[in-house]
Amino acid sequence: MASAESPTGIFRVYRTNAFQRVFSLIFTGFAAFALVAIWYGILSGAREPIFWDMAVPVILVIAGVLFTFRAFRNSVYLSDNAIRFKSLVDDSVLPFDKIKGRRRYPKIDLQETYKFDDHFYRWFNALPDLDELDKHRLKTSNFGLV
Repeated sequence: MASAESPTGIFRVYRTNAFQRVFSLIFTGFAAFALVAIWYGILSGAREPIFWDMAVPVILVIAGVLFTFRAFRNSVYLSDNAIRFKSLVDDSVLPFDKIKGRRRYPKIDLQETYKFDDHFYRWFNALPDLDELDKHRLKTSNFGLV
């Protein structure tokens, strides 16, 4: 987490966690090693040039490079009036006045992806809990029985 100055005030920057960054570098390194080892054998004539032997290491290196760029470039910015998600292909800004509240979705767990601090969790937990509000909301029947 880092703090920086913005035109609207102080904001915090949250980046992907260290495990994802280290894993992406190690994965890319192993993929590059496999690429060199296999292609060296093919180019030196020690191995038969088989399509999959040549293509798979290239695909793994490309995937590793993309994963590494994603791990080092994706970030969440929390300012005094908006939250922003920046990735390789997208830059989304959501002003606080457009946020109705928070919900828990089991498949989306940002805690595992980003390294948030107490400031972020105080802001996040201060949002209305929409799941809890739904439990207490009057439910209407769609069958015309009520």
